[in-house]
Amino acid sequence: MLDRPACLLIRGALVLTLDSERTVLESSDVLVEDGVISAVGRLDKSSIDHCDRIIEAEGQLLVPGLINAHTHSPANLIQGTGDRLSHPAFMWMNQAYTAHKTPREIYVSAMLGCIQMLLSGTTAVIDHFPGQAFGAEDVDAVLSAYRDSGMRAVLGLRFYDAGFDDIAPRDGTIPNDLEQEMRRLNPLQPMPLQDVRSLMEDAVERWHGTEGRIGVFPAPSNPERCTDEALVMCQDLAVRHDLGIHTHLLETGVQAEIAQRKYGCTMVEHLARLGLLTHRLSCAHTIWVDEPDIERLADSGAVVVHNPESNLKIGAGIAPIVDMAARGVTIALGTDGAGTNDNLIMHEAMRLAAVLHRPANARRQRWFSADDVLHMATHGGAAALCQGGQIGSIEAGKRADLVLYRLDAPWWIPVNDASSQLVFAENGSSVDTVIVDGRPLVEGGRITAFDAKAVCEEAKPMMGRILKRNDRLYNLAKRMADLFP
Repeated sequence: MLDRPACLLIRGALVLTLDSERTVLESSDVLVEDGVISAVGRLDKSSIDHCDRIIEAEGQLLVPGLINAHTHSPANLIQGTGDRLSHPAFMWMNQAYTAHKTPREIYVSAMLGCIQMLLSGTTAVIDHFPGQAFGAEDVDAVLSAYRDSGMRAVLGLRFYDAGFDDIAPRDGTIPNDLEQEMRRLNPLQPMPLQDVRSLMEDAVERWHGTEGRIGVFPAPSNPERCTDEALVMCQDLAVRHDLGIHTHLLETGVQAEIAQRKYGCTMVEHLARLGLLTHRLSCAHTIWVDEPDIERLADSGAVVVHNPESNLKIGAGIAPIVDMAARGVTIALGTDGAGTNDNLIMHEAMRLAAVLHRPANARRQRWFSADDVLHMATHGGAAALCQGGQIGSIEAGKRADLVLYRLDAPWWIPVNDASSQLVFAENGSSVDTVIVDGRPLVEGGRITAFDAKAVCEEAKPMMGRILKRNDRLYNLAKRMADLFP
């Protein structure tokens, strides 16, 4: 366990509390005791004499840590590999880049993502992991990385026990030799449901709640890729252990068509019939939904995780989050994986979420403000992690997940509106200090919780080794991707 000061004082900061009143405090103090915020405001000397660590924050901005509510750690090594790929083409190429990793490669890949997120102000994450069948050693590798990093993390154990019909050729034709190669090499073979159940039960028992920072959720790859029995199993597991459920949902139009053919209704309606549409469910993408679906999502309390950058890059579509927000759907933000986004910087996701929907909405009153998207990246993410009462704002009683930004960059001079500049001007490079659960992990713009330089050096040659190992799978994936011009 990382060392944590029993009492930590942040003194003299400009504080965006993101509380219900969206309070901004000038030159304010924040007292943290045993990982919990115990006081916010001007504190007298008697209340801070017992502190064993003081951070002088005059001239800095203090905000709640950002929450990346959807990404994929196996993709942390593959930025720059997927330009001008459609969703099915990307999905096939992704197999060659991410399959057959060793536990050490899984660990380093996850740590690489932690470095990027911490240095740009993200303190918590939902990792939809992995992309293929997995074993207990894979789970241990990725969760060991999050434990060692100091981040707050939920591992959405991504599984499927049915086929990937959404990335099959629409006409069903595959050359005979390619079909034979698929039978030999396809890494997307369905997992037996009993194996999935056992692995999830084991992961929850051994890892959920570790250090108060680590969680494990059942996480269908996509509902259409799972049997109804598997989906109901997720809900039963979540209720029994008080967990959330995380999934991709209706990322592409093809997935919406498959749901109608398969169930005779929308995928959202089918999830409601199965009992999965509750506050426990967080749904990445959620692009291809109609008005009744939006009503169902709002009424259920489910969380929609908006991933604007990856949705645009692979041409999947634009999620109707303006309509969702107007109806009261809880919205979180995610970067998605580095294969469809190329970085894990939440500042870019916030900025795009704020401006993407403006041209289609003539009434400026419907535009998202900086405060709105900050709420998505904090409160919305907290809801997706099922930790809404614990993180997401700077208030007494909340866990101390905090970020200090230097205000000496040109885009901060002068500070006219801290919320607006944090969303529209900042890019994550002004992060000075990152604290998770009361533990400083980044200080002076450098990671101090672990040896980030050693992780980066170890990661540099990994992709070459993985591709060499997967050379036949790469050729298979390339031929499959070419079926989707």
